[in-house]
Amino acid sequence: MRKAPQIIIAVIVLIALGWGGYWFIGATAMERVLAAWFDDRAAEGWTAEYDTLDTAGFPNRFDTTITGLNMADPETGIAWSAPQFQILSLSYRPTEVIAVLPGDQVFATREARHAISAESFRASAVLEPSIELPIQRSVIEIEDALIVDDAGKETGIAEAQVAMRETPGRQGHVYDFDVAASGIRPDPAFAENARASGALSDTIDRLHVSATVRFDNPWDRLAIERARPQPREIELTEVAMQWGALELDASGVLVVGADGVAEGTVDIEAQRWREMIEVARAAGAMSETMAGALSRAGDMLARVSGNPDRLDGTLRFENGRAFLGPIPIGPAPVIRLP
Repeated sequence: MRKAPQIIIAVIVLIALGWGGYWFIGATAMERVLAAWFDDRAAEGWTAEYDTLDTAGFPNRFDTTITGLNMADPETGIAWSAPQFQILSLSYRPTEVIAVLPGDQVFATREARHAISAESFRASAVLEPSIELPIQRSVIEIEDALIVDDAGKETGIAEAQVAMRETPGRQGHVYDFDVAASGIRPDPAFAENARASGALSDTIDRLHVSATVRFDNPWDRLAIERARPQPREIELTEVAMQWGALELDASGVLVVGADGVAEGTVDIEAQRWREMIEVARAAGAMSETMAGALSRAGDMLARVSGNPDRLDGTLRFENGRAFLGPIPIGPAPVIRLP
């Protein structure tokens, strides 16, 4: 009878030793894989620098912290620097990860540089356990963020969430997206003329986009290492914005060619649409020529509806041109991820 407690103790010790060995091997493998990934990027001509790379969290977690990050892809011109980046996972669920981004970081492209500070900036993802690590679903959450560009213009965001998942029952690389943001504070100088009309408040109350997108390639680790997947079909279930008296709702279907030029139709309903055009023009998102063409087309459609402040119409993109109703307004949009 006295041997029974000894056997139980021995089993517990063996289990503890086995689990400790598993954790040590897993933590070491995590560090080696990540270090090799940085070395591979540097060999391809990237800037891929970091100060330290360590994994902690024994016994139930693999918590890897990377400090002094400085990365840049010379082919796309995308760069990112951050004082710290964490990859967190349970040791018994290593393909379910949480990425914690720092309060201060810098994203840059060839065109612009943006310094971002946030109270909370994190992402979670469930990955398929394969070499490419394709994303099955992910969520990015941001709270109390401030974005400052090269010119010193500031944009604040109270809350934002970007969710993505593989679309159930669809063949190919198809994903559902849901983007929601509230409390967006544009730079005070932004759209000053439109604000003078009294239609705008200081804060964009709500922005919501729901869409299903087919890409030419899957979203996996190669999307970072080689090239971003490009959209080929976009089903816009809802695009909704409320900013003071400005309200926009849109839905439609677009097909995107290999050159990024979109074709298809988008139905829009816009309240105080003239101010929307002024906002886009003042922000530099729309040329003077297109703003003028949109205003003329909008006036015609609004007169037909009987409400000059409300615009119900269809944006049509065909053969590289954009039309509002039957009226040409400029080139069709080019949709291409950098």
